[in-house]
Amino acid sequence: MEDWKKEYDNIKVPEEMREKLEQSINRAKKEKKRMKKITLYKTFGSMAAVLAIVLILPNTSQTAAAAMQQIPLLGNLFKVVTVREYQVDEERNSANVKVPQVEVAATDENADSDTVEQAKVSADAINFDINEETNKLIEEFKKSMENEEGYQNIYIDSNVKLDTDDLFSLELILYQGAGSGYEQHKHYTVDKKTGKELSLKDLCGDDYIDTISEEIKTQMREQMAADETVQYWLDDPEVEEWNFDKIAEDQDFYVNEDGHIVVCFNEYDVAPGSMGCVEFTLNETVNVK
Repeated sequence: MEDWKKEYDNIKVPEEMREKLEQSINRAKKEKKRMKKITLYKTFGSMAAVLAIVLILPNTSQTAAAAMQQIPLLGNLFKVVTVREYQVDEERNSANVKVPQVEVAATDENADSDTVEQAKVSADAINFDINEETNKLIEEFKKSMENEEGYQNIYIDSNVKLDTDDLFSLELILYQGAGSGYEQHKHYTVDKKTGKELSLKDLCGDDYIDTISEEIKTQMREQMAADETVQYWLDDPEVEEWNFDKIAEDQDFYVNEDGHIVVCFNEYDVAPGSMGCVEFTLNETVNVK
């Protein structure tokens, strides 16, 4: 880890984020950088005792996936299995990857067939997106490793945020680092009563963009007023082009155990990298049982 700090590797940070990264570092020189996602680094630290191996398991049959299951049955509609693992522990390269897959596992013989079929459609769409995101990160890592481009690490894992009779929410964690890092969280929420993947519009109505955006701006201002170490790109004349205006139509979110909608932003979306991934819990609630 100490070596990574000595060499800044040209990691594949999205182009639209590169300028933000460079300028935010300059503007944050006097700011005490906080550790980002301590759990990620703890995971990498624990890998020191593991022999250097590279294990790639492709998406295989349902039987093979079930044999690799890491998480027990979730509710009566979905289960999550690990269908691909990729591990590297070398002097210059470190990877700890567990790619999840959502499977429909309705155990109730009286389950509505239309709901089950729609749930399968939603699961397929979620799995396709997960594969796209994780494959891209792994291939970039492998290419950099082959070219001996520097010190790098990646981390991919998942976490079930909510699983009740009504809702299922899965979080995908993606981290890519080399000296500095880029972290993303993606969330997928499904209505178990219909089997459909939900959007903010489904939960908050047609005017959700303006309503949620204003609530987030209020929370940003309150947080910055209460803590001088908290910084968002908002009302800042020095970076007008970056100032937060509105959420995206497909803005990432999940529903927490209290039924509150939590809106999520990746690193550099609305704040300097020292803030990491940020979340805003809305007053809006939905029914969770």
